[in-house]
Parts: sequence; structure tokens; C-alpha cells
Amino acid sequence: MSDSEQLVIYQLQIFILGISPMIWRRVKIKSDSTIADLHYIIQIVMGWTDSHLHRFVIHGKHYGIAKIGGMEFSDTPKEVKLSDFGWRMRERFLYEYDQA
Repeated sequence: MSDSEQLVIYQLQIFILGISPMIWRRVKIKSDSTIADLHYIIQIVMGWTDSHLHRFVIHGKHYGIAKIGGMEFSDTPKEVKLSDFGWRMRERFLYEYDQA
């Protein structure tokens, strides 16, 4: 991290769409964490086993960890930091799990 970058802690609310009652978790994650880090954190806090395909959709672009038979991504998830997105307060993005 360079001197000009400041470490920020993001607080995220993760919830599953289309389920009632709502299933959700709140997590805090450092801004220098990567997309890969966030994927694994979501897997842990939701009690999932990383056994399905997934993707993030952030600012209209797809990100994820490529697996055989799944989607391919143009960026390396271990290099894309959360701070790269310039988040605004209450901004949303999509994490899809169990992708076919």
C-alpha cells in the first residue's frame, strides 16, 4: 500500500434475495482485501463450502475465481482490491453463488 492510499474498513451487509424471512450477515473487511478474499469471507459467514460456481457483478463487470467448466474472467481475483472500485456509501453489488 502506498503512502497516498489510506486503509479503510468497509462494513458490508450480505443478504440472500428472494428468501423470507431474510437471511443476512454483516461483515467488516479491509479496503486492501481482494475479490478473492471477499469470496472466501462470504463463503465462511454464510456457512457455504465453495462447491459451486460464483461471480460478482460490480459496476457492470463480472469478477470471480475461474473454475473448470465455469465462467472465465478477464481480471485476476487475487489482484483486484476492493479499494479499486471507489465505493460510495450504500452502494450495492451482486454476488451470485451456485452459477450453472
